[in-house]
Amino acid sequence: MHKGINQKRIVGESIGSQYGPLLIIFSQIHGNEPAGNKAVKELFRAIDLEYIKNPDFEFCGRIVALHGNMRAIEKGVRFIDKDLNRSWLSDRVEMIKETEIENLDSEDIEIKENLEIIDHYIKLCDPPRVVVLDLHTTTAHGGIFTIPAPNEEARRIGLAMQAPVLHGFLEGLNGTTLHYFCKENFGIDMTSVCFEAGQHQSEDSFKHAVSAIINCFKAIGGFYDKDIESKHDLLLQERSKGLPLEAQLMYVHPVKPVDEFKMKETRIYKNFDPVRKNELLAYDKNGEVKSPYTGMILMPLYQEQGEDGFFIIREITPRKNNLNGKKTAMSLMF
Repeated sequence: MHKGINQKRIVGESIGSQYGPLLIIFSQIHGNEPAGNKAVKELFRAIDLEYIKNPDFEFCGRIVALHGNMRAIEKGVRFIDKDLNRSWLSDRVEMIKETEIENLDSEDIEIKENLEIIDHYIKLCDPPRVVVLDLHTTTAHGGIFTIPAPNEEARRIGLAMQAPVLHGFLEGLNGTTLHYFCKENFGIDMTSVCFEAGQHQSEDSFKHAVSAIINCFKAIGGFYDKDIESKHDLLLQERSKGLPLEAQLMYVHPVKPVDEFKMKETRIYKNFDPVRKNELLAYDKNGEVKSPYTGMILMPLYQEQGEDGFFIIREITPRKNNLNGKKTAMSLMF
């Protein structure tokens, strides 16, 4: 391992016997979202066990999981100085790369160290393709979902992960991992996908994340289909029942600490709950905050830190509920 990188940031890695893709997993870009970290540890444990159970098991490429925001993880908060998942701005990142660590704030240090590790693995593996999977959870309960980068390959990967695929978020937000980790910034075949696994503290969230990682790596040519049990598809399909196959972002309600934003207390919204135009959703220092559209609410803010009060989405492709999973001869992960 290269001496210049912060090895404590690496949660784990697993190397296949065949040449193949590099999957980089961020397991806590937000420090108060522990499910992703638990999921990647379980993934690596399961891969190790599979080699013992199945002597013929092999896969292609490499999986590397990183602590996204180590300093926020230590304090159990979303971020220290600023939201790391709003800080991946290309011009700013170039400046961070050229700046000594002692002159950077907390989240800028996180960016610098993460990129040093990712650059190291790209040079080490010289992979045919790189996919960045950013694992998250939400303060609200409700359905799981995937947000792909705005290209057809990311959409394909998202659909393979068996959760609702939501479009338009890059137009409504700035500086996310989905904006930054792309071919334009790295000069290689690279795309990115975000997976929202459920509520922060839910025991189910880490299970959703494990299955999503497995499906993602299978979709990009890492795991062989014959080695993957159908239960991962079935779990994610079951959790997505009744939800859209694909949906489009209609509205983001931005908030700042001075706004004194707070969701209304008479109803606790879950992800994908239907809302009507002009429905009262929250309050701020100026009074009532109402939905500007009829649609479904997503990620209502039930924590102190955060720059988005809620999102409104609309279904663009309905889901055909088909829980007839395939049966396989071998069993990977659980």
